[in-house]
Order: sequence, then C-alpha cells, then structure tokens
Amino acid sequence: MPNRSYLPDPGRWMAVAVPSGLAILLIGALACLLLGMSVREANDLVIQRDRHLAASILQQAIRRIARDQESVTDWDEAVLHLHEAFDPDWIDDNIGLWMNMYFGHERIVVLDPKDRPIYASIGTSRTDPEVFADIAPIARPMVADVREALASGNWRSADPAIRSPGANDIVVVDGHPAMLSVKPIVPSTQKIRQAPENAYVHLAVHYLDGAFLKELQQTYQFEGARFSWRNQPQDDELSFALRNTAGHAIGYLIWRVHLPGEVLAGRMVPALLATLCAILVIVAVLVASLRKGARALRASEALARHRAFHDVLTELPNRALFNERLAAACRAGARDTSLLLLDLDRFKQVNDTLGHPAGDALIRVVGARLCRVAPDGATVARLGGDEFAILLPRARQDDAVRLCQAIIEAIEAPVLIDGTAAEVGVSIGVASMQEAGTPEAVIRRADRALYRAKRSGGGVSVADGEDGVPDLAHAIAA
Repeated sequence: MPNRSYLPDPGRWMAVAVPSGLAILLIGALACLLLGMSVREANDLVIQRDRHLAASILQQAIRRIARDQESVTDWDEAVLHLHEAFDPDWIDDNIGLWMNMYFGHERIVVLDPKDRPIYASIGTSRTDPEVFADIAPIARPMVADVREALASGNWRSADPAIRSPGANDIVVVDGHPAMLSVKPIVPSTQKIRQAPENAYVHLAVHYLDGAFLKELQQTYQFEGARFSWRNQPQDDELSFALRNTAGHAIGYLIWRVHLPGEVLAGRMVPALLATLCAILVIVAVLVASLRKGARALRASEALARHRAFHDVLTELPNRALFNERLAAACRAGARDTSLLLLDLDRFKQVNDTLGHPAGDALIRVVGARLCRVAPDGATVARLGGDEFAILLPRARQDDAVRLCQAIIEAIEAPVLIDGTAAEVGVSIGVASMQEAGTPEAVIRRADRALYRAKRSGGGVSVADGEDGVPDLAHAIAA
C-alpha cells in the first residue's frame, strides 16, 4: 500500500484552492469592474467632448452671423444710400442678395426707422418686403431691444470684434430651424452723424438644417449629422438640444458617435472570462490598450484641430485660419500687405460636364498651382467652393501685379483629368491695406473689386482707396 504521507491532504488543498479561487474571482471581478468603469468614463468623455464641441460650434456660428452682418451694417456708405435715395439694386449688390452669395444667409430683411419692411430677399431672389410678417412676431421684440441698446449708448459686447449692438435667437422660419440676427445700420466713422432713432435695421436668417449641417459633417467630422424636431437618437447616436434664448428646445442636432469604450469592452471581456488564471497579464494588456486608446484620442484631437483650420480637399488654410491671419495683419498695421480674392471662371462647366470628382481634382490642382506661384510668406487659402484668397505681406505694388499675372497664366493652363483637358479662368479682386481699416473693410473692398472683375468677364480688378485713387499702380486686362 502506498504511504499515505505522500497523498495530498484534502483539507490543505481546499485551504489553498478556495482562497486562491476566491482571490482570482475577486481579482477578475475587480478587473471587470475596472473595465466597466473605464468603458463608462471613456464613453462619457467622448459624449461630453462632442456635446461641448457642438455647443461651441453653435455659439461660433451665432457670433459669425453677427460679424457677417457688420461687414455691411457698420458702413458709412450703407447709411448714406438708405437715407438719401432708396435703390433696391444697390441694396441687392451690397446688403441684400450679396449676403446670400457671400455668406449663405437664406433671408434678408431691411426695416426703416419706423420698423416698416422696405426690402426683403429669400435665397438668391428679391421678394415682397411684406414676407417680413412671417417672422415679425419673433423679430419685433429683438428689434426693440436693439433700438433700446442703440439709444442708451451704454451697451457692451463680450466679443471685441462686435462694434454695434445686436440681438440673436434660434427660431423656426419656413419650417426650418434657423439663427435670426438683428443689427442696426450705423456709420463706421465720425464723418457721418445719425440719430439712434433714425437707424435702419438689418435682419439675417441662416438655416441650421442646411449648410450648417454640412459644416458639422465635413469640417468637424460629425458623422451623419442631421436635424430632428424630436429627441429620438438611435443607439449609436448623440443629440444636442437647440434652445432659444428663453431656454426652450426647438429641435435637436443628432449625429452618430463611435464610443471607444464599447470597442474596448468587446475586445477585453472575453479575454478576461477565458483567462482569469492570467489576470495580471490581462491587466497589463488593458493598461497597454488604454494607453493606445489615449494616444489615438490625442491623435484624433490633433487631427480635428488641424481640420478646423485647414480645407479638407486641398489642405490649404480655410476661412477661419485666413481670417485670423488677416485680422493679425490689420492689428499690426501691415500697410504693405495686399489681399487677393480669386474666383474661378467656368468651373461650373467642368463640374457639369465631367462630374464632381473631376471638379475636386481641378480644385486640388488650382490650389497646388497657387502655392507654386505665391511667394514665401504668403498665405494661400481656400475659402470654399471655387473661391481662394491670398494674403501677400511685404509686397510692393509691382509685386502684386506680377503675382496676378503669374496666377492668371498658371490657372489658364489646361488640366488633364481622366484624359480630358479642363480649362478654367480666374477673376481676381485686389485690395491693399495702405488705407488702414478693419478686416471686414479690406475684404469688402477686395470683394467689390472681384465683383467688378466677374462682371467684366474675368481678369483682375483693383479696389479703389477711400479717396478714389487705386491701391495699385496697374491693373491687368481680362
């Protein structure tokens, strides 16, 4: 018979196995709890980040529509034209349809000093001013607030770029959620005096279920961004309430979200259940996965920051970065800086005949050609669509002229796309900063020059200075 002293002692085995098993189960439970907490925390961080980002983007859009308005409402010439003679064509070109063409505002209304509508436009068409009645119940209290602030003279804005009182709200217009902004039309200099009660008022409406959604999708990577009147997101979606100034939700922005915690849990839980005996190894893998997720999140945030200031198609600076650099040049008083606004001619024909992929390819080629001909230190930006801009520092008048010639030659060279030669032209509006002014004033002068160039069939048009003398010594014929 075998010596019983060599047989395992069941009591001793149980004394080791039970505590060890309980310890492993406890460690496994703690690991699962830690994993669950990490999943929730990671998901909560992403959810909070996306919602904070959505709120920040909405606030930026509201401030931007006010700044867009001030480019035409804080203007001596607008005050003079409205008070001296009512000219609908001038209003179209400067403070009406122009706001839709340049900023994408869907509705514009102008009220006289007695708050009667004298001008209105919807989209790209002038319309009966009486359409103001649709938004009058919402707009009139805002107009009253603006007039009261203007009359008091002691209003203050948290945004130093805002130079006149205003009111804004999120409303419903024609079945669309929209931003409504109200601004008085006031002089931009001390040369013109206007009593507050004699001010005209400018109203702008920008829908939140159109171009704004595309901006969320393309610029900020809000996948599948959509608007809904009800807060009914799917399981893989987040929602953000669009609230008016009274705090009432008029609708919801909804977008798809990829929660890193779900991916993490799906990968790690089976491994934890299958390998409780190697819990320490699993913890090490978990730590490594979390570190990898943190690096991926940091990389994602860096990419988001880059995309916030660069055009996705061309990788050129976008409108936001360009506006910052233009504002910096204005603050620095860089009078030797010139601004070129460019708009491609016949680009729509390329899109219509060869398709949008060909149009995208052409835009990329144009961006590369502009970078090639632009001098060192110049900022080449894509503002959107077929619109580009170049900020040219430390440039004499002849430098700007030569650059315009080089741009025209570069852009007019045919581009071979899928075996087809595509040809486009370019119209250029040029304004220098020799006449000191705000970024909006410089852009307005360059844009008016571009408008003249487009109207004359292409080429280059040079903005006049405030005294009527051209900023540059030469202009290039179309």
